Amino acid sequence: MEESGQRASYPEIINVRGLKTKKRLFCETLVTLGLWGVFLYLIGFILSFTLWLLGFSLLSHEFYESGNQEFMRLFKNAGWLTTIVLLITISWSYYNYFVYKIRGERRGSRVEICFDKDLADFFKVDPEVLEKAKTIPASAL
Repeated sequence: MEESGQRASYPEIINVRGLKTKKRLFCETLVTLGLWGVFLYLIGFILSFTLWLLGFSLLSHEFYESGNQEFMRLFKNAGWLTTIVLLITISWSYYNYFVYKIRGERRGSRVEICFDKDLADFFKVDPEVLEKAKTIPASAL
């Protein structure tokens, strides 16, 4: 029987343990263990739900009795923490704005990165034509 098409040539898999550094092995092991932990954590909800369906009251107790109180406490603490971080950020922004405004660094002055003469030389254009082009209003384009 004749083969159809050309087979793709895959590179040979190199499985030599000495090629990886200890740091890389540690990081890969840590990531693997972390992802297994997340998987087991998520499976725990399914297990809890299954036990609840079989008659154990673990799920209802955790969610409805102690869960609501814990959620409200967490929501209150997170709200305070968010408010504090927001106030610190806004205060820092206004502080920086006023400090730089007093120093005169927020005048809206334009900083020349490339001078007109260099730009005109690069594009081989007359500097007067370049200056005229810069003063044309955007509505005229």
